[in-house]
Amino acid sequence: MRFKLLVILLLYAGLARADWTGVSVEIANVDADWKFDSSVREARINSIAFQIEEETATGLSVGGGIGYLDMRVAGDSSTDTRKFDGEYLQIYLRQKFRINESISLHGLFGYSYNSGRDNKENDRADIDWNEASIQIDASLRFANFGITPFAAYYDIDGDISDDNGTEVFKMDDPVSYGIRFDYYTEPTAFIRFVFQSGGQSGGYLTFVRRY
Repeated sequence: MRFKLLVILLLYAGLARADWTGVSVEIANVDADWKFDSSVREARINSIAFQIEEETATGLSVGGGIGYLDMRVAGDSSTDTRKFDGEYLQIYLRQKFRINESISLHGLFGYSYNSGRDNKENDRADIDWNEASIQIDASLRFANFGITPFAAYYDIDGDISDDNGTEVFKMDDPVSYGIRFDYYTEPTAFIRFVFQSGGQSGGYLTFVRRY
């Protein structure tokens, strides 16, 4: 069902007469505090994703991607840190409001489904979580550079299951903020650096090509 939804959204973007199509590779390293029933634990996530995005003449972008993740979730007083390997599926909608040739505002809604496994012998565990996010930003473009401060809100709903039962978790602090830097190597290609703090902190490195 989730893959069907992604396909439908991407087809919609194409039917809406896209001005351009972009492909990208995103590498991320983020930390977050997740709130369980009895404790708050740190989650450290490394990921790499392949993404496709299309923008229409109205400024609406529709995108999606698939990725691989490698993560660790700290244990509580009675459990050890768990290591998970898995994958995720993401979709998003972004609306652009152009102020002038150099300045624009953006609003974004994103959703991702994440799943992973700890295949330690005699101690298997599974992790699954849904993540919905809202982001607003203001972008300034000059010459070959772009700079974009942003604020984001993350809503996470997930669980970890093993032979001892199931633990549910959510974000301890849902608000994050940060800044993006874009360097255009040519008119249709750029490298993006993202630095983020708050409830979900870390960095992103993205290579983008538009057609």
